[in-house]
Amino acid sequence: MNTNSRYRFVIIISVILVRISVGIIWASAGPLLPLMIQEFDLSRSAAGWYASIAPLTIAVVSLPVNSLVDRFGLKKMFTVGAFCLAMGTLAFFTRGYLLLLFFRMCFAMGTAIIIPVATAITAEWFNNRELPIVNGISMSFINIGNGIAFAVTIPIANALAWNAPIIIYGAFALVGAVAWLVLGRDVEKTTEQTEPGSQILEKRPDLGFRKILTNRAALLMTLSVTVSWALGNAIGSWLPDYYYSVFNIPLDKASSILTIATIGGTIASIAGGILSTRLGKRKPFIIASGLITGLAALFAVLFNNPAAIYTGVALFGIGGGICVSSLFTIPMEIPGISVRSGVIVIAMMQVGGNLGNFVSPLVVGALVDSTGSYLPGFLTFIILSFGMMVAGLLLPETGPAARKQS
Repeated sequence: MNTNSRYRFVIIISVILVRISVGIIWASAGPLLPLMIQEFDLSRSAAGWYASIAPLTIAVVSLPVNSLVDRFGLKKMFTVGAFCLAMGTLAFFTRGYLLLLFFRMCFAMGTAIIIPVATAITAEWFNNRELPIVNGISMSFINIGNGIAFAVTIPIANALAWNAPIIIYGAFALVGAVAWLVLGRDVEKTTEQTEPGSQILEKRPDLGFRKILTNRAALLMTLSVTVSWALGNAIGSWLPDYYYSVFNIPLDKASSILTIATIGGTIASIAGGILSTRLGKRKPFIIASGLITGLAALFAVLFNNPAAIYTGVALFGIGGGICVSSLFTIPMEIPGISVRSGVIVIAMMQVGGNLGNFVSPLVVGALVDSTGSYLPGFLTFIILSFGMMVAGLLLPETGPAARKQS
């Protein structure tokens, strides 16, 4: 099997089906928080744990579980992760808040495996020239999943029961897990160079764990996603409630507004992959994302005006999406690091990014409880998010353009 195999398209479709589940279940937390506050009579600080328990779990388990990839292989690890996503189906049997937190933790363990392993699977089945575009398209389906969750979570809850979305999304994840179990396979190693000028990623050496953790590019990538994801989860978790309680927008409409961000992010994710391939560069997209998302978030939270809200939310999604392909391609291109070692780099990014994801909803919720305003929390993470632009400026260029110059 090599990168010319037609079966790679079966593989990527199976991966995409699981990635949609990640997007749907992840984004459902924001619309569900107001319902949980009412159902369990929770403070916003306590309810924020439902949004924060997932990134905390991912931050804790990412490095340990992904260090097992060499031992068990990509297919087996991806299978375990895919079935972990489906634990929400068990919410059918309970309505206890603590058990729902446990199911959310199981989902998070699956996500901790899925994101880096899926990127490695893609890198093994597709060549260097295809990789940014395939990454952009594949990761855009997480945005599509986000949009589905923002659009339909409240209508499903209103039509059936407040916890029905958790059960239905878990069942969908189960379908994806079974599909991967049946269709997924590991690539057969080849030493052939399938296209003129293509780089055989597997020929780069596996690095020791400590060397990967201290790699400058890996650390800068980790910083960039930490501040970016912190802002993203603060906005995704609390913006519906902010619009509902502060701007007096009906909850279903407040939730659906974030769908605009997912549409913009989906288009930008694909466009970013295409542009990155055409230009042969990755770094400019990291810089642009850090600048755009911070400025767009200001528009989205400061002005109670439909034009400003829609513009800010749309640009926020575009800014977040334009860098996705580069974020998940760079770890596979860092000089001296193999694809399997690149999994550890992405695991590092998940640790940092999900520590940001964990902290931001709790901090915003706590500041709302103590100050009565969302703005201190939102502004804190908007300012920090510009750190992504700084990290992008300091990153080395890993794309083909840089390799040609060297």
